[in-house]
Amino acid sequence: MNKEIFQKSLNDNRNLIDKKAISYFTDKYKLVEPLAYAMDSGKRIRANLYLETLKMFNKVITNLDLNFALALEMVHAYSLVHDDLPAMDDDDMRRGKASLHIKFGEDIAILTGDALLNEASSLIFDLSSENLDYAKAGRYLFEHTGYKGMVEGQVLDLRCPDHYNKDYLLNVYDKKTSDLFKASIVSAAIVSNCSDQKVKKLEEFAYNLGLAYQIQDDLLEDSYTDELNILNVLDKSAAIKLLDDINKKAKSSILEFENNDFLLFLIDYLSVREK
Repeated sequence: MNKEIFQKSLNDNRNLIDKKAISYFTDKYKLVEPLAYAMDSGKRIRANLYLETLKMFNKVITNLDLNFALALEMVHAYSLVHDDLPAMDDDDMRRGKASLHIKFGEDIAILTGDALLNEASSLIFDLSSENLDYAKAGRYLFEHTGYKGMVEGQVLDLRCPDHYNKDYLLNVYDKKTSDLFKASIVSAAIVSNCSDQKVKKLEEFAYNLGLAYQIQDDLLEDSYTDELNILNVLDKSAAIKLLDDINKKAKSSILEFENNDFLLFLIDYLSVREK
């Protein structure tokens, strides 16, 4: 796979989910505008992970799968809305525009995040009623984004000690980022009826992909002394070497899979991005 083919796949998947997101919310309700604002833009990496893993297993992508991918993006969007709040990371900008609480207020931001998580759950229930494999995938998703997974990562981030080591930081990144990557990839494996052995390999891939994604974020930061950042525990050359080692582990974990070109290319794509 070359860069042009990869970018086309990335864009095609993103466009499919963008269309779903735009048409999903009903106009007559008060939260429609902030919900649409929260779901607008982004690379749709989690949806891409789900859809491209399905393709790797030669599964025909159905409307059920597009709705599951949309649910993944709703979970991601809710987490961003809440992460940006003053009580959390207190970020004024998100994806090149004002954070949702800046534009609509903190009260509406909290409710918008709540609504996104509820809508994701509702979508999963609808899918599960048609095919129980999506119930299993949904269970995996919510196990990895609840208090044992993604939410736990946010708690560890907020309650980070003044002095932490690399292991603490990588555990936070595993929970905050890798766990939703795992949910995106493994959910596709579950609905494709993959073996437990293959699921384990995909979990290893997602774990390392998430760590690499976060470390690359760290390396792009101009100011990081007051937050979790790999450069607070390693010098830059050591951090770059760690990133390279993690990427090698990610690639190794999926070498046995056929049709893995997109996922292999994604490793390098996420590690050379500039934002």
